[in-house]
This record gives sequence, C-alpha cells and structure tokens, in this order.
Amino acid sequence: MNQEDWPTKDYQTALSHILEHENEAASRIILPVDKGITAVLGLPLYGAGFYGIFMLSPIILFMLVISYFMLVILNTDSMEMQTQVLFSGGCLFLLWALGKALQFLISTRDLFPRKYFTTLSSKGVSSHYSKLHFPFHSKVTLGWSDVEATRVYRSLFPAGLFAGFLKANIIEITSKSGDILKIPFHVPSDQATSVADTILGLIKEKMK
Repeated sequence: MNQEDWPTKDYQTALSHILEHENEAASRIILPVDKGITAVLGLPLYGAGFYGIFMLSPIILFMLVISYFMLVILNTDSMEMQTQVLFSGGCLFLLWALGKALQFLISTRDLFPRKYFTTLSSKGVSSHYSKLHFPFHSKVTLGWSDVEATRVYRSLFPAGLFAGFLKANIIEITSKSGDILKIPFHVPSDQATSVADTILGLIKEKMK
C-alpha cells in the first residue's frame, strides 16, 4: 500500500479495532486505535448487508400497515368511540412491540456493522460516511497541512431519524482549497461543548 492510501489504511485499522472492541466502541465517542489512529464515533450509524435488509423489511412493512390501519379506524364514523380507542390502543401496542424488535435487530452487529466514522492520524483526517448522511461531503480526506479553519454548529441530520434524533452537532473542517470535511456527533446539549472542545483539541494535537 503506497503513501497515498493512508486514509484507507487508517479506516481498515480502525474498523478492525472497532469489531474487536464493540462494547468499548458502543460507549465511546472518541476511540483510540492502534498506530496513533483515533476514530470519532459520533453517531450510531451502521451499515446493512443483504441479510440485514432482508430481516428489516418485514418489520418496517408491518409497522406501515398497522399505522395505516389505525388511521382508517380513527376516521371511520360507523364505529363507536370506545371500539376505536380499543383498536387504536392495540395498534399502538403492536407498533411499540415492533419498534422494540427493530431496535434489537439493528443492535445485532453481525447484520448491521458499525462502519461510518471519522479517522484522525498523524497524516491527516478522513471521513467515511454514506451519501445518505452527507450528499456532498460523504468521503473527504484532508492532510493536516491543508487545514485552513474549523467551526462547530448544530444542524438538521435527517439520517438520524432512525436513531431517534433529527439534529446533530457538526465540526466542520475547511481546507485551503475549499474542501469541506464534516465530523458529526450527537450528545445531550449540556455535553456538546465539552465533546466539541475535546475533538478540536485532538485535531490541534494531531496537526503538530
């Protein structure tokens, strides 16, 4: 592997470490990895293979059908109010149960491996996300000598809907040539400043 492939090498090293230390990865945002590499696991973002999607699809389909059925019941004039409430309560219980099953399934790392994160090493910073997360900034690599500025802000993050949130904190790194790399993370609001400062401190340390 030549010197220009360091982002791929950093990613593979971090991914192997995450797979071997899943419990630690699940409880940390900043995960030190071997060979001076650090992974920023700011969001619970997972990949999905064929079997994962195959297992997930029926649950989502049932949830949609139940939701539609509940709306039909609530808009039916011929049914008594007590019956509507009873049926709606049953539908809500089924949605809750299916939601729990969905959550359990997604937590199975064999089907949904953790594969989207940012790596920082002595050579630079590299983001590894899907275009569903960042349509224009999904995979960006910056050498430390190219970094021009950083900023922190909070923004809408539609992909977080499946994890139960719609907004995420973003650390944005801009290069001298105008390229933008984004490091997302989601924590309680009272911890956001502390986490951002820690990541920015790590960036400054690596730049030295």
